[in-house]
Amino acid sequence: MLRWSAAALALFVMGCGSVEEVALEPEALATQESELRVCSTDLDCVSGCGCEGGQCISVFGPPPPAGYCDQAPVRACTTGADCTSGCNCVSNVCVNDGGFSPPANCLLAPPDSYESDNTHTTASSYLGTPQLNHSFHRQNDVDWVLVATPINQVMTVETYNLRNGPWMRIDIYAYNYATRTLGTLVGSTSSTVCSQITPSCFVYRATANVVANGVYAVKLTDTRNRPSGSDYTPTAKYDLKMY
Repeated sequence: MLRWSAAALALFVMGCGSVEEVALEPEALATQESELRVCSTDLDCVSGCGCEGGQCISVFGPPPPAGYCDQAPVRACTTGADCTSGCNCVSNVCVNDGGFSPPANCLLAPPDSYESDNTHTTASSYLGTPQLNHSFHRQNDVDWVLVATPINQVMTVETYNLRNGPWMRIDIYAYNYATRTLGTLVGSTSSTVCSQITPSCFVYRATANVVANGVYAVKLTDTRNRPSGSDYTPTAKYDLKMY
């Protein structure tokens, strides 16, 4: 945002004559600035705008239309299934359905079919076939999956078909199923298999030595530290397999 100093404005007046038609009175300038959207972080601003000095302003790319950054962020949708519980899809935007308070946060994505798997005691079970369409639908979301191992082997846990840019960490723990307690961390990764921008690199893969008739708890952590939603990022999704 370009700001004129008093000295620069005085020089402009001297060189070009009266500027009554283009210069804003102090009261008008204060009114204009007060209309800017107040924020504490970039997440309070619509996509393409950032929080600077407590106000949402354009931070990259060509300047947006006037008033664009004053809008509140919204979550885009095509049907109600794209919105979290307590929200409806109206004019392609998730809005509160007017139900009981407190109102739902309509910027959040709906949970995937494996919820609630946010703790190892409520984890889903891996049944030998890939689990499709996991999502990180809330800020700092964690997914847990339990797997039984029939033989001694090097087990691989892989997340693939990553959509909408999930960043994650995979942790593999030995697990006492009878007492529902975590044991030793036996494998972990927080990096994709390679760094090139190609589909074959967009895979997270962790390995661990496992024993016959063992049980292991796999923890998948959203490391983006951002809510899901169209004005933050679209819902991060991934598929999971173990072999």
